[in-house]
Amino acid sequence: DPAKTREYLELLSTENTRLTRLIENFLTFSRLERGKHQFTFAATPPTAIVNAALDAIRDRLPAESDLRVDVEHNVPSVVADGDALVTALVNLLDNAIKYTPAEKRIELRVRRDGRQSVLFAVGDNGIGIPSRERRRIFRRFYRVDQRLARETGGVGLGLSIVDQIVRAHGGSVAVSSGSGGGSTFTMRVPAASAGATA
Repeated sequence: DPAKTREYLELLSTENTRLTRLIENFLTFSRLERGKHQFTFAATPPTAIVNAALDAIRDRLPAESDLRVDVEHNVPSVVADGDALVTALVNLLDNAIKYTPAEKRIELRVRRDGRQSVLFAVGDNGIGIPSRERRRIFRRFYRVDQRLARETGGVGLGLSIVDQIVRAHGGSVAVSSGSGGGSTFTMRVPAASAGATA
């Protein structure tokens, strides 16, 4: 039956993508933990980071999702290892997709933060994070909602990887959320010298 064949092929493709991300996260986490990850820093336009991250998650975004991207005009370049920062942003977008079970409304915003930083913010209308959990979510293997974690896959490394990558850039990551009220994760990364804009 062609319809059944297509359904099984789509299922195989989805699982293959999920397992690939899982393996990539394990490898990235292992290199970061052992101090073996080699970062190469250069002035990088935020638009390049955003576009690469969007390309990476496009196939995992359900068709009915509402994804909005807002990159501030003339936002400066960042001092970054472009691939590493893309990995961090992909993990934040992945979480927004996984932990927004109903109609997904996700927003990615990039803006200047004073003269020395650029903010990458990923907001969603998902399950939210209780205040008592917010410090723990950046720990390795920590999952807020174990029931949903079983449904979505993953092992709780994504936010730990984001935190390690952003700290390696001399930046910081923060979360604002309400239980049941969506979440916004913000990466603050040092801007490149004045005059280098996206």
